[in-house]
Formats: sequence, structure tokens, C-alpha cells
Amino acid sequence: MKRYVFVLFLLLLVYHISSVTAASIIATASEGDRVVQAGGEATFILTLKNTQLREDSFTLRVDDFSVAPFSDVIERVSFEPSSLIKIPANNEKQVTVKIAFLETARVDKNYVTDVTIKSTTNSELSTTVGLSTYVISPRDVIDIMLTMPPSLIPGRKETLIAIFTNNANIDFEKLDVFYTSPVFNAEDTVRLSSLDKKELPLLLTLDSLTTPGDYSLIVRVFEEGKIKGSKSFPFSVGLNPDLREVEESRRQFLRNNVEIVRENEGNTIVSKTVKYPLGYVQYLFTRTSPSGELVIVNGQRMYQWVFDIPPGDIYRIEIVTDYRTPFFTFVGVLIFIALFFYFRQKNIQIKKSVFKVHEPKDAQGVTELKILLRVKNRTHKEMYHVKIIDLLPRTIKLDMEFGTLKPVKIEEGTMGMRLLWELDKLDPGDERVLTYKVKTKLSIEGKFTLPAAVAQYYGRKKRIVNVKSNELVYRL
Repeated sequence: MKRYVFVLFLLLLVYHISSVTAASIIATASEGDRVVQAGGEATFILTLKNTQLREDSFTLRVDDFSVAPFSDVIERVSFEPSSLIKIPANNEKQVTVKIAFLETARVDKNYVTDVTIKSTTNSELSTTVGLSTYVISPRDVIDIMLTMPPSLIPGRKETLIAIFTNNANIDFEKLDVFYTSPVFNAEDTVRLSSLDKKELPLLLTLDSLTTPGDYSLIVRVFEEGKIKGSKSFPFSVGLNPDLREVEESRRQFLRNNVEIVRENEGNTIVSKTVKYPLGYVQYLFTRTSPSGELVIVNGQRMYQWVFDIPPGDIYRIEIVTDYRTPFFTFVGVLIFIALFFYFRQKNIQIKKSVFKVHEPKDAQGVTELKILLRVKNRTHKEMYHVKIIDLLPRTIKLDMEFGTLKPVKIEEGTMGMRLLWELDKLDPGDERVLTYKVKTKLSIEGKFTLPAAVAQYYGRKKRIVNVKSNELVYRL
């Protein structure tokens, strides 16, 4: 009997040992490889399955020497919801494993982090799963490609297509994109999900004066000030011989102003020739700025300008044909002549004349003369208080015989005699004749000079106006 009991006990022990040996914990990762930037965080989902016939608790841990400060690659490893998890018999649960890498981690290298799962009730029951992560530089998190025309033409609308690829298994809600080059700069934003790829068009128009040549465009991507990608692309700027031509004409009275404008809106030097035909009379009264070369082509007279216009420069020609100067000069001369005759005629006129009255019959040779002063009002208004003044040299003696009007004053001085008449009123067109006689004894020369008489009156603004008569040279 004891023998059968021992055999039964032995069979039960063998069965128990084989059952324990067959039961285990199975751990699988959601993905074997992950790409993460230095300073970033990789995330893994571990599925743990308890194949035992009873509930068990398991701990998850990594080797202390595989994280900082002992490691120069991994900063920390965390488990969610916890590093201790209870799993019923023949059940499974998921644990999130997050591995944070140091910013100083060497890039372009694959790292395997071993996570050990161990039963809390059976130290012999454990398993290890390796989590593989490829660490890249922060500049390589976002891969950049660019498609663009072989040559950009200044002044023309161009479209560039930037292609962004997210190499990391993380989402970027907002990435700042900067386009930098010597000839243009631009900014944009883009959202990229994990392992996402997106095209972003860039519309631009280069300044028409952009110098042709080869350039480099740098495209950089930032997240909150940290660079996530950068790449340089060569491009070229082509020629743009864009010339704007404008000609305006403004006509005025006897004047024509023509403005010719040539503006280089391109990025290369433009050579230009401008010709402007004109007739002979027009040529005499035409001036240009700048001065043009006068040429004759097929009998046609014309001005010609030959010039080069650098990019961004303006060449301006002004042609002015002005007949106003000679016209107004001619009109001014006519007006001056008219005014001269008008004002010459429209005043008081005084004329002086002399007549011989008596021939000398004795040895003394005394001649008697009659002097006439004709005073005429040639204005259209009455003249009041007109004074007539005449002078006699000492060689002539006054005969106190006068005509109808006697002088109001006779004055004698060292140089001769002064006679003064005063007319109270002189109507328009009225003429008065003043006469008086003189005697003279001529010298051997046989001539003498009578000075000019003066008519004096008040003009405009009570200003005294003196009008002289003619002088007389009398010969016997």
C-alpha cells in the first residue's frame, strides 16, 4: 500500500513540475524599429500575455546602467500605466514604454533597449524584449525635397513645390518653414503627422532687377525654435530684358512738349536708339534735353539718341517746340510801337518857329524876327494851368510887341531872358499860338541858336510833366 502511495506522489510531483515549466509570460512589441531624433522620445506598446493557470504580477525594468547618468544615450525609460502590472491567468495586458534620448546622443546609429519582465511570485519566470531605436540628428527629422523651374525669370510668377517628410513617429502640429536666399526670402507653416509626407507650394515673383546668375536656397524647418530639418538647393536666375517704352505729348498754345521715356525693368543692360523727325521751321524753335544728334535720313531731318540703360535706370528725353517766344516778341514790339505813338500823340505838343520880319538897311545890321510858339492839346481831356516857358539868349533883344496873349512874367538873368505864359484852360484838340518879336545883330558867323521852349502841365497823380519843343538854328 505504501508503495502505491509513493508512486502516486511521484506522478503528481512530475505533473506539477511539468506544468510550471510549461507556463510563461510572453512579451511582444507593437513595432520593432522606431526613428527618433536626438533629444526626442520613442514610444513602444508592449503586449504581455500570462500563460499560467493562475493570476500573477509582473515587474518591468531596464538595467540601471542603460540610462543616465551611467548612459550617454538614454535619459530615462518610463512605463504606463505602471512598471508593476497584474495579469489574470491566460490573459494579456498592454504597457506603454517611453524611451527618452539625450540631445547629446550619437546620431545615425541604432540602439537596442532591453526591457525585462519578471514575475513577482516566481523568480524563475521572466522574459526580455529588445526595443530597437534609430537615432537621427534633429536636422534630419524632417526630410526636405524641392522641385522648381531650371531657371527663375525675374518679374515672372513662379511656383516652387517643397516636399516635407516626417521621419519620426511623432506628430508636429506646427512647423515653421523658412526659405532663405540672396534674392528672395519667404516663410510658411506646415503640419505633419508621424511618418507623414506633405507638399507645400511656394508662389513667388522675383524682383525684375534681380541680377542673373547662380544662387543657393536654404530651406529650414523649426518647431518652437528648434531646428528639425535643413537643406540647401541650387538655382539660377535668368535674363530679363524688360524695357518699358512711354511717349507722351502735351500740346499748348504755340507750344508742343514731347516726353519719351525708356525704363529698364529687367536685370540686364539694354541698348536703345530713339529717333524724332521734325521740319526745318520746327527745328529752329525746338530744344531737347539731353541734346540729340541731328541727322538727315532720306532727306528727313531728325534728332537721334543712342544710349544704354542699366537695370533699374530710366532714360528720359524731353523735346520742346516753342513758338511763343518769337510770337510774343513780335506782339510786344507791335504793342510798344503802338504805345509809343499813342503816348507821343496823346499829350501837349509845342512847336517853335521863327520868321524874318525886317531886313537890316543900315550899317548896324539889326534884324527883326518874329517867333511863334504853337501849343496844342492832343489829349481827350481839358488841360488846366498850362505854363509855356521860353528862353532868349543875351545876344537877342526882346521887342515888347506880343500877339493876342502877353507873358504873365518876364525875367532877366545873367544868361538871358525868360518868358512865362499861363493858359488857364486848354480844351481837347485846342491850339494856341503865342507870338513875340525880337531883334538881333548877327555876328560874322551869320547864325544863332534859339533854345527849345517848354510846355509844363500837371499829369496823372498831380505830377508835373514837361514837354519840350524843337530847337531852332537860324541862318541869314
